[in-house]
Amino acid sequence: MVLTLIKRILKILLIVIGALVAVVLVIAALVLIPQDRGVHHETLISEMHKRVDSLGTPVEGTRGFTVGYAKENITPTYLTATAGYGNRLGKKVTSIHDSIYVRCIVVDNGASKVAIVTADLLLMPPEVALLLESELSSIGFSPDNTFFGATHSHNSVGNWSHGAMTVMYGDYDDALVHHIKDNILLAIKNADASKVKASISAAHIPVTDAVRNRINKNNPVDSLLRVIRIVRSDSAKLLLLNFTAHATCLSDDNIVLSGDYPGLLTKSLEQQGYKFAMFMAGAVGSHAGKTKEREWPCVEEMSSKLATAMKQNSGAFEPVADTTLWMGRVKLSLTEAQFKVSKTWRLRPSTFNGLMGDYPEYITGLRIGNQLMLGTPCDFSGEFYPALDSMAATRDLNLMVTSFNGGYIGYVTPERYYDVNHYETQLMNWYGPGTGEYLMTCLEMLIDHAGNDGVDFGEINTKR
Repeated sequence: MVLTLIKRILKILLIVIGALVAVVLVIAALVLIPQDRGVHHETLISEMHKRVDSLGTPVEGTRGFTVGYAKENITPTYLTATAGYGNRLGKKVTSIHDSIYVRCIVVDNGASKVAIVTADLLLMPPEVALLLESELSSIGFSPDNTFFGATHSHNSVGNWSHGAMTVMYGDYDDALVHHIKDNILLAIKNADASKVKASISAAHIPVTDAVRNRINKNNPVDSLLRVIRIVRSDSAKLLLLNFTAHATCLSDDNIVLSGDYPGLLTKSLEQQGYKFAMFMAGAVGSHAGKTKEREWPCVEEMSSKLATAMKQNSGAFEPVADTTLWMGRVKLSLTEAQFKVSKTWRLRPSTFNGLMGDYPEYITGLRIGNQLMLGTPCDFSGEFYPALDSMAATRDLNLMVTSFNGGYIGYVTPERYYDVNHYETQLMNWYGPGTGEYLMTCLEMLIDHAGNDGVDFGEINTKR
């Protein structure tokens, strides 16, 4: 009798286990497909050639530059989740350590004007960018003359995304998204209204021992602090700073609202004689701050290193070469998503888009004199900088690459790291092998177009 009962129980267990296995296999078949190692970008490159070629060409202004500036406090009046570390799982901040801001500079050369906007956020949220698509016109701007970036603080507000991101960064908060959007509009409007004549200069400043390669300590880094300095006719001095080290001084255990080291850096510079300072995260892929400790000592050390480098190289700034002002914005063509779940399997693109959201992505170029800013929708690897710098130099342009321009496609790193067992190259590499080299080619198109030297696009390397 007992033996018969045991047999029945085992039979039921086997049926249940078999059913569960069958369900798992069915779900896997529905959401998983093999990785595609044979990704080709030739057709996409051809599409991007046409789009970049259709952009207007840079022209000099009818007079010198006028520049305005403004910042708006976007610190919420209530505690929010943070965005930056997924393992926080949407936990709300325990306190507000320092305020967060939207900052804007508007540059005008008489023929056109451009707004440069950065926010003390992980990235410029795609939902905010979508709202601004239609609302910028209400203040006399458009997405085609508004250049977005972010400081990439991992301790700033979350609650701005839908889908799977809500698990990590908190439930979508429409009021917060509109709060950020409204303050961006206000900052642009106020900056535009405050324009006066100004001179613009720039410098690439080497910073010793402030950045490391976090994929491999022996891999190269870009350690240049790239700065645009503006001196207005009312004697106000403004700074736009760009650096490659991730703003991850504060660990995932330290759940307070903060701008991390970029927040302290801009505050410190504004206390040292600059009327206004803004920071835009550079090519931060694979790059982290190099400090003795983490947490608040790291924030202090990174801020101090960059501020000291600025002070010691105050004579390194050179005036921009002319009064050219141009911006180009191009929708980025992409392959289908390849979110890796193992070395051989990936999520179906439709599943990935359903979980993460399907937003339009753009690359942007902004030329001010001989200074060229490139905006990317990703954590763009600093290891790509030397080749881009070299090409820009052949067009007599000085380069500044920024990340997080209103869209997000994950980490973009060199293809040789595609199978390296690292967070950036496995979990966060979303569009398959060769994405980095493809994006490099697209950015080279923008450099060539901004340089306006008549070189045919066919000279650009499309296979790396």
